[in-house]
Amino acid sequence: MNILLVSPSQLEDDGTPMRFRQANMPPLALATIAGLTPERHTVRAVNDMVEPIDFGGDYHLVGLTAMTSQAPRAYQIADRFRARGIKVVIGGIHASTLPDEAAQHADTVVIGEVEPVWERLLADLEQGCLAETYAPDGYPTLDRLIIPRWDGFNMSLYRSSVGRRHKPRMPVNTTRGCLYACKFCTVTRFYGQTYRHKPIANVLAEIDAADADAYFFVDDNIVCSVDYAEELFAALKGRNIRWLSQASTQILAKPELIDKAAAAGCRGMFLGIESINTATLRSVRKGFNSPERYPELFARMERVGIRPYAGMIVGLDEDTPDTLHEMLEFLLKHRVQAVFFNIFTPLPGTELYEELSAAGRIIESDWSKYDMGHVVFQPKNFSPEELQQSYWQMYRCLYSPAAIAGRLFEDAVSFRKGPSRLVRDAAYQTYMYKQVNHGKQHPLSMGIGQFTERK
Repeated sequence: MNILLVSPSQLEDDGTPMRFRQANMPPLALATIAGLTPERHTVRAVNDMVEPIDFGGDYHLVGLTAMTSQAPRAYQIADRFRARGIKVVIGGIHASTLPDEAAQHADTVVIGEVEPVWERLLADLEQGCLAETYAPDGYPTLDRLIIPRWDGFNMSLYRSSVGRRHKPRMPVNTTRGCLYACKFCTVTRFYGQTYRHKPIANVLAEIDAADADAYFFVDDNIVCSVDYAEELFAALKGRNIRWLSQASTQILAKPELIDKAAAAGCRGMFLGIESINTATLRSVRKGFNSPERYPELFARMERVGIRPYAGMIVGLDEDTPDTLHEMLEFLLKHRVQAVFFNIFTPLPGTELYEELSAAGRIIESDWSKYDMGHVVFQPKNFSPEELQQSYWQMYRCLYSPAAIAGRLFEDAVSFRKGPSRLVRDAAYQTYMYKQVNHGKQHPLSMGIGQFTERK
């Protein structure tokens, strides 16, 4: 069979797809599905953000995977192919949460993780007996070696990482799930409150197959199992690669993990800080975060060459104009190098979505707006317009020329960073300044050089 796999973009306010000249990373989900596909089938992968889709192509199956903000574009694509009689399958976190909605635009829906069901789905399609849904029986182990196939990707569309091979930063997954159950997060709904990990040998095989200098371990919490993290970091040490990942603030429970991650090539860690207000943290079941220890966490990482990326949520019910001002002052005072403000977004499948929906506080039904950069609910202590304005004001203040200069000075004086690290930090700060001051583009859009597509 001839199979097309598509990672959909998001839609602009006028309903056209959001386009970029380059993307930061190729989509791991498509490469994994390609790696699962028997070799007798032909697979082409397309990233809708940065390349055109051949809607006239002769395909037996079109596969789409989408998060909530991508769902409307996924449905556009699916409808066009189905109008030509081409079978369409939709999966991913949004379709898994709202399978009945996705089924209106697809011939079949994958609910949950794809690895246990993909080959059966293809066999059923060949036999002409495609089921309406496919779902694994429980949460699969990650013991099976599945090498993502990157041969069908146009790597020139992705931002090149500085290194010997000049490839983009490549995504790799080592663990799945999280043992915490934060009320705003979809991870527990999709993966269950489980934490599973791949054999270290399989992780190394994926790294070798990608053959890059820089990687992003897309795990939701790479240090949830201390023993596994230590084994992984020991295996990565000496491979001369650079990598980023995500972790909870609980990494401070065993701070030597920070040193071991740095020795293994870690250059940045996304941290779920969320708030400096303890009442806010408790309200979303994240009371295990200790705001009084945030400065220690940031400093420990900076001292060993790991840039902390602080994820912050604005607009939860305990937030007020005063608490947001305190959050901003805290981040400026401690000269946090990288901050991502995210407007609280009640995503389908989360407890907070159910609570706000029951209370009649959901004010936006367009899933394209569920991208952490739009207000889609009625805040408790702001009007929607006030919260939207506060969000961009915080970004502009944090990435003002004066604030950037202060952070770079702190780099040089307090952390004694050398020229190469100062240049790296300056380049990052400049990038963020452009993102939030010129295009008003959410920094986690994963695209570079947004442009308007001609109609």
